[in-house]
Amino acid sequence: MAGRGCRSALAVALLTVVALPARAASTKTFIALLNGGQETPPTTSTALGVAFLTFDESTKMLCFSLSFTSLDANEIAAHIHGPGAPGESAAILFALPSGNPKNGCAQIASGKQKKDLKKGLLYMNIHSTLDPNGEIRGQIVPTGK
Repeated sequence: MAGRGCRSALAVALLTVVALPARAASTKTFIALLNGGQETPPTTSTALGVAFLTFDESTKMLCFSLSFTSLDANEIAAHIHGPGAPGESAAILFALPSGNPKNGCAQIASGKQKKDLKKGLLYMNIHSTLDPNGEIRGQIVPTGK
């Protein structure tokens, strides 16, 4: 029964995603699926999250909409990190707003960050009081569109 609740909550989260900027020729799309197994080291968290992201080549803005199911403990921080492949820890690039859902944009300041984004070397994670180094994490990967 708990599994159905998590799936229902995630479905609601997907349906409540705020519209991201209209897709133009200079806009690339990305997705991140967050869970405890992707954290470094992995956690036993039952929380799940999904983020939809767009990167506008002309403005260098990375916009995101992230929703997640209940964390195992209270959220204390959320970030985009990089560069880091799956299983690797990386430096914080941007802080994300608190709360659920999380919506906003961040400036990709360097050509290296842009390349790392397109190579799938950035990730998002949410830290909690139970897992201060990160409760759930997801690589930001291109959707191919």
